[in-house]
Amino acid sequence: MVKKLLISILAFLVVGLAVFAAFVYQVRHSEDTAFLNEVRYEQGEHKGSDFCRACHQEIYDQWKNNSRHAVATTAESVREVIHNLEEHAILNYMLGGEEMCYACHGPKAVMEGVNCETCHGPALPDTDIMVTHENVFKPNKAALLKEDFCAKCHEIPGWVTPYSDWTKTDLRARGITCQGCHMESPEGGLAYHGFDSLVIDQTAYQNDIALHDVRLDFPMLTMTIENRIVAHGVPVGGPTRILSLEITFMDVQSNVIHENGETFAKFHRVMPILGFWPYEIIKDTQLKAGEKRPLSYSLPEELQGEISTVRLVLRFYEVADEHEGDIGKAYFVSQPILERTMQL
Repeated sequence: MVKKLLISILAFLVVGLAVFAAFVYQVRHSEDTAFLNEVRYEQGEHKGSDFCRACHQEIYDQWKNNSRHAVATTAESVREVIHNLEEHAILNYMLGGEEMCYACHGPKAVMEGVNCETCHGPALPDTDIMVTHENVFKPNKAALLKEDFCAKCHEIPGWVTPYSDWTKTDLRARGITCQGCHMESPEGGLAYHGFDSLVIDQTAYQNDIALHDVRLDFPMLTMTIENRIVAHGVPVGGPTRILSLEITFMDVQSNVIHENGETFAKFHRVMPILGFWPYEIIKDTQLKAGEKRPLSYSLPEELQGEISTVRLVLRFYEVADEHEGDIGKAYFVSQPILERTMQL
């Protein structure tokens, strides 16, 4: 009896292991995994940004000082993802390892993130720079201006969808592309290469998100939040970046007597047990392109007659995938992009 039981248990374990192995193999060789590991830039030996800096100091400074592209391989959030992959050997194998990250974030050999050559193509080895300009950079310019060029890295179906958002607007018919907005030169000269990031420039979203018609008619506080960006949703993707509306109610002594608010993002569930890698949208509160959304909040009865001031704040949080949008565990909190105070 015991022998038969042991054999049954062993058979069950073998079958279970075989099924799990088949699942791991299927994920590793799936189209989705292949898509994530597809290198989005021309491979080859990159000389690095200093090579281009010799002639293009202004553009280099814009990229280095303003763009998150410059830290796309070294930022804390990226290193954390790679560390989490390394911690889970099976998941690491399933998703293709760290190469999945470098497929968009720039070559590991250089560790400069998305540098000049990531977009413009690698310089030719042992070749005069002017020859490289004529034979590589100038021919590549047409590709750089294509409407879907940025989407190679900035579009992941279901997660990060600014390109898909843009295709649904009239901007496409008007010929206004990602590059046309994000790389427009203020002086009308060379294209701007700063790609301003909220993490670096916390004024990046000022005037892009607005609050209208704020009204307290007890017990209801109502307002309208507007995404003035007509090309794509805000936050652009998920689940890392989250927009938060924080509402504070104070009495005549400026004591906080109540707090309310909500968050806007594409919230994802992550892999069970492993606690990593978003795979399913569980809530989508992202502000769509050009959306004006009514908001309302019901206040407790005991606050009637007690509220003297209402303070409204909009700010962004960045949260590691594994925390599924819990802003209490954010690794970055922006300064307010909008503040309003109502005296009653």
